[in-house]
Amino acid sequence: MALVDADCKFLYVDVGSCGRASDGRALDRCSLKQGVEGNVLDIPQPENIPLSDKKCPYVFAGDDAFPLKTYLMKPYPGWDQTHDKITYNYRVSRARRTSKNAFGILAARFQIFKQPIRISPEKVNDILLAAVTLHNMLHESSSNSYTPPGFIDAEDMESGRIQVGHMHHFPYGAVEGLEAVGRGHSNDAKNIREKFRLLQQ
Repeated sequence: MALVDADCKFLYVDVGSCGRASDGRALDRCSLKQGVEGNVLDIPQPENIPLSDKKCPYVFAGDDAFPLKTYLMKPYPGWDQTHDKITYNYRVSRARRTSKNAFGILAARFQIFKQPIRISPEKVNDILLAAVTLHNMLHESSSNSYTPPGFIDAEDMESGRIQVGHMHHFPYGAVEGLEAVGRGHSNDAKNIREKFRLLQQ
């Protein structure tokens, strides 16, 4: 489980969960959820969205595998969507691209993640934490060589198409996708997602 900022740096990592566990289950068991729900992370109070008089909370962006929470937005489910829901889903997906890029950089630059690591789980945890730490350090101090222009996926702002980054020339097989998990969501979480959707109108 990881939390990534807009600059592809890891802000939080929790290693050691079962690899087959869903993202939602991993979130339930990690200290990030406890910290957010216990109000100990000093997350800023809700503010007006720029160029709007609508006040919204600060939230994380996740994919379908996560539960919808007041602090965690995910796409609307299903294929038969209204135009504004499609736009909202696109924007959540766009925000999530930074985490995909962060993991892509990590796997491309640290080739140990190209295949299963055949050592004890405790040592794998140490390797992953060391790689994440080095990733953040190199991304900050040597970005021109660590993540040069064109290395990560980016959106062509004119066409709206994704330009695939060079990091994909380094195939990796140790990271696998997880199935989406359906969950009941609180009305408060649904209302916050609606508020973000309606900002587009």
